[in-house]
Amino acid sequence: MKNYLPQTIDPADVVTTIGLISDTHMPQRWATMPTAVSQIFAHVDMIFHAGDVGELWVLDELSQLAPVIAVHGNDDSEDAQRELPYQQIVTVAGQRLLIWHSHYANRVDELHARRSGNLREGCLRSIARAKSAGARLVYFGHWHLPLIFEHDGIVAVNAGAIASGNPFQAQAVQTVALLFLLKDDRFHISHVNLADPKRPYIPQTDIDSGFAKNFEIYGRSILAPDLAFLPKVDLSEIYRTDRGAFLNVWLPLAHKVWADEKPYVTLDDLLAAVKTADIKEVTRQKLLIIIGTNLSL
Repeated sequence: MKNYLPQTIDPADVVTTIGLISDTHMPQRWATMPTAVSQIFAHVDMIFHAGDVGELWVLDELSQLAPVIAVHGNDDSEDAQRELPYQQIVTVAGQRLLIWHSHYANRVDELHARRSGNLREGCLRSIARAKSAGARLVYFGHWHLPLIFEHDGIVAVNAGAIASGNPFQAQAVQTVALLFLLKDDRFHISHVNLADPKRPYIPQTDIDSGFAKNFEIYGRSILAPDLAFLPKVDLSEIYRTDRGAFLNVWLPLAHKVWADEKPYVTLDDLLAAVKTADIKEVTRQKLLIIIGTNLSL
């Protein structure tokens, strides 16, 4: 663990080490736990998962490394949303810590916050949540952006993400973090890039830029130029009448990009998948019409 500590901190001063991970979205948006996570968390005392877990076996797998405490996210599996809390207070080595995903429970409020894209405002909301709970640190997920933000003596930390924020993107930089609780009620946080797991990573998130600007660093579109229209397509009728049909077509294509087997998904890829997918025929025709209509615009 000393590889992740600055030289100014004596490893003997570490009381507890906590692995921080979030937004795994497994297996829908990422198939399996990256091997680097096991390497980075090899000697942690416990693990906090800040939501959007995916299926609950993710927590079982992490628990082979250390005990896991988790909350659910807004884009979680039904099992995770049912079994995991919205937020959790944990007291370790005399320090009170708050874990939450940080999404709004009300979807209208959540959509409004996404439109504003104000990171500082969002961090202050998490700080206020910690202050209300008497916590010195709040760990949150949801944003897929690694960061540390301090205000009024309270620290907000986001570990970053393993999987993408939506099915049309890729998480360009996958990160986790290590929270070192030290003697005399101090702590230190080190982020780690899974692509370079032996040393700390300095987050590049600009708190005063919006999500779109930071996405240029931490995310990328997996759409070829001829599919740029896809995120704007209204698939609500298909979702209502044939739940999951589009994702059943799309996700196998996306996983090839997420696994670095292809650079992006093309229109030809999508059309071929729609034509051969095991979905209702009426849904197939609706998807072909939607795609064809958008191509003609």
